[in-house]
Amino acid sequence: MSVRIDIAGQVGVKKMLKVLQLPPAKRKRLLAQVGRKVRVFSRKRLRQQRGIDGQPWEARKSGNRKMLRGISKRMQVKTDPEKTVIGFKDGMTAGIAYQHQHGVTEHWTADKAEQVYGQPDYDAPATRKQAKALREEGYKVRRGSGRGWRRPSLKWVTENMTVGQAGIILRSMRDAEPSASWKIPLPARTFLGVNLTEIRELATTLIDETLERFQRA
Repeated sequence: MSVRIDIAGQVGVKKMLKVLQLPPAKRKRLLAQVGRKVRVFSRKRLRQQRGIDGQPWEARKSGNRKMLRGISKRMQVKTDPEKTVIGFKDGMTAGIAYQHQHGVTEHWTADKAEQVYGQPDYDAPATRKQAKALREEGYKVRRGSGRGWRRPSLKWVTENMTVGQAGIILRSMRDAEPSASWKIPLPARTFLGVNLTEIRELATTLIDETLERFQRA
């Protein structure tokens, strides 16, 4: 995934002609500066977890960990005298960025999940996520006195059940068979690119200062 930034419409004809009249090496340097500035804007949005429109991203379904952590380190700028392109260092990172930038529906199968996450350890302690799901489904255990039933605490589930046991009970309570395939919709979480305010900043401050510096040189 990559984006190309067109600022010609914000620069003005006379100023754009000055840019085009620059020697190729200086034009490349100018475009490289533009690309690095766009990368700064995009990295800032990643830190703030906000879209190009300034709005916060849609939160995770569970947990509050930041999304797309570390992806900014893989962002790179490639420039020639005609264009600057902001992309990523490898195809996997670019694919992840594209899914979040545009919002897509991921298609998963049991085989794909095993390739990505590995074979589950069904003998490992049940997870907190499973414990929460069991409570939401109304799962109950006998009281210590043997009289009546109660909903177990998350701690009780994780200390007394395995991943495999919790999974079987959940499927039974939901009356569901293991799915051979499933879909996970991802909301759009834009970050790569520029908004109108940023384009104007690039077209005025950065280009004006750069042209003036080149003309003095």
